[in-house]
Amino acid sequence: MNRTYSIVWSAVRNMYVVASELARGHSKVKAQVCASETHSPNQKSEYGQIIKATRAALACAVAAALGFFSPLAMADNQVSYADAQPHVLDESTPPMTYSGVEDGAALYVSGVATVGWQSTTVKGTGLVIETTGGGANAPDGGKYVSKAISIDHYAILELTDTEITTDSIYSLGISAADGSTLTLTDSTLNIGGNYGVMTLYTGSAATLNNTTVEAANSSSAQVQQGSTLNVLDGSKITLAQGQINVVAGTTAADAGSTLNLSDSSVISAGTMSTIQGSNKADLNLTNATITHTNASGAAVQANNATTLDITGGNITSDGTGVYILASDANIDGATINADGDGIFITSKKRSTSYEDLNALTVSDANVTSKTVALNVDGSTTINDPIKLTNSTFTAPTAIKLGSKATIQAENMTLTGNIVQTDMSSSSLSLSQESTLTGSVDAMFTTLSLDETSQWNMTDPSTVGNLTNNGGITLGNASGSTGTLLTVDNTLTLQDDSQINATLDTANSSPIIKAANVTLGGTLNLSSTATFVAPETDEHFGSITLIDSQTAITTDFDSVTLDADTSAMPDYLTINAGVDANDNTNYVLSTGLSWYAGANSARVAHGTFTVDADSTFTVTSELDETTATSNWDGSKLTKQGDGTLILSNTGNDYGDTVIDGGILAAKDAASLGTGDVTIAENATLALSQGTLDNNVAGEGQIVKSGSDELIVTGDNNYSGGTTISGGTLTADHADSLGSGDIDNS
Repeated sequence: MNRTYSIVWSAVRNMYVVASELARGHSKVKAQVCASETHSPNQKSEYGQIIKATRAALACAVAAALGFFSPLAMADNQVSYADAQPHVLDESTPPMTYSGVEDGAALYVSGVATVGWQSTTVKGTGLVIETTGGGANAPDGGKYVSKAISIDHYAILELTDTEITTDSIYSLGISAADGSTLTLTDSTLNIGGNYGVMTLYTGSAATLNNTTVEAANSSSAQVQQGSTLNVLDGSKITLAQGQINVVAGTTAADAGSTLNLSDSSVISAGTMSTIQGSNKADLNLTNATITHTNASGAAVQANNATTLDITGGNITSDGTGVYILASDANIDGATINADGDGIFITSKKRSTSYEDLNALTVSDANVTSKTVALNVDGSTTINDPIKLTNSTFTAPTAIKLGSKATIQAENMTLTGNIVQTDMSSSSLSLSQESTLTGSVDAMFTTLSLDETSQWNMTDPSTVGNLTNNGGITLGNASGSTGTLLTVDNTLTLQDDSQINATLDTANSSPIIKAANVTLGGTLNLSSTATFVAPETDEHFGSITLIDSQTAITTDFDSVTLDADTSAMPDYLTINAGVDANDNTNYVLSTGLSWYAGANSARVAHGTFTVDADSTFTVTSELDETTATSNWDGSKLTKQGDGTLILSNTGNDYGDTVIDGGILAAKDAASLGTGDVTIAENATLALSQGTLDNNVAGEGQIVKSGSDELIVTGDNNYSGGTTISGGTLTADHADSLGSGDIDNS
């Protein structure tokens, strides 16, 4: 006759016994424990704990006879359920404590092998579960590790208001394997051992709801082999030196493991990263608070094809905030505050078994660092653009480029420098009201700004290429001398470009240097220097604003100057334009208002107002110009009680009006071609030449010097003629007007 057997616990004999189906109901049993399929996982956490079974001689013999074996089912477990039945425990359940030195658990739950697996379900409230055991020598030279809870083979364990404690060195809080499921609600885990908070194997899952975990030493939570850990609803995990480690396996074919952390917190002071995912792990962190209080490691680390999704929450680290190794990261709405790098991305030391997924998207985030907000490490491969949106980066270095990268910044606030440490061609685009405040040291990077974006330069900067359609303010907080902006290749200023610069009279270097220049938009200049009017146009000075290696063939649409020009006489102006003597330079120069252009501080006019006791000499040629104001571009008007001296005999302007003071010319040819009108008490002073202009008015002519002056024409001035030297020759009597002649 065929018989079936069960391994049962005999309360009378205090040992496992074999009971045939004929004997069932006659033995006194404490709880039925059915042996499961042959299964010896030899499971170890990353820190090397050994999970072995204590095989009693009788149990081993029975297992061999029956053809199946479950090590933990055969172990010295305090309370065991493996019967595919539901069980309910409450506060009346005595505390479950395992103190054996070999492998065992205070509470063990397992499914039952049938055609598939039948789950055993245990629900408990108000339980106390503790292990103080483990530590015996294992056959392989290690130590046996005891567990507070062990579940496997699709077991389901749901505990509420439960206290779980490990209080021995060789102990583990929770072990879950083979598709089993654990839920802890409003519970506590106090881990005093060295071998972990929990280890999840082979597709198992654990959920912590409003549960508090405190772990001493280096105890960690291990999520492995396609398992899932959910930390939810205000759960708090405090790890002295440990971490939450989420890892799949050693090959790309292994199933990824998952951490879902929501509305909960994790803190660790260990050198390892507080949360670490590796080898196709999924890290989903939502409104979480993650704190890392060690200068080594990171608050969150994603390795080898891991997908990291951070939504909201706060990340604080004495080391790195978020560390990304060949993984895909999305950070949305989070606050990151790190003493080290805020976000670090690299491909160094990645496993070649996994695809290099390096990608990064940051939106609605606030990243603050004492070093670098975003660090793209050397030897990093990033195929897709790094997208930064609606976020704030604040650090001494906002972005560090150690590898080739394309960074798209939209509505970003970047406070800190941009630094490039390699020679790869990278790019940074600022758009949609982005702002950069800092310097740029990136000779091989292309920087671009759209019409809504701003760059507030704090110190001299270098870029590879610069295309600007926004606002750039050239600053020099360090007070260093030299060029403020160096563009190694091409500078392109578009129609909406605004370049703002403060002139430093002590700095003779060009403000901008570039290999090639295309100008447009507006140049806004300011200066605190006091203007000193020269006495002659020979003393006009200039400042080189832009020095190009090739000819500059374009110009700004407009140039403004914010400076104290109250001491500047009306006949002088400040001009901006391509240097007439060197078309590779764009200069700011002092010039005559007579020739003012579109990019001059004044509109063009022909008035020379020279104050009393002052003299100004014009040595340059005065010709007719195309007027752009109410001036006709031809008439010279002398005003003021001072003296204007014209020394260029090639002048080709029109009429001359002397409203006050003295207009002096050594040669009459300097007066141009038109009529001369001399107001009352005004003087035309000449030394030589032929005055063939028609002269009228109530003023006088004074002849000085030893040379001859010839006056022709029918002149009608009435102020008289004074001859103080040389010879005055009149063509006819009317040439000397109607006034007195004083030949002294």
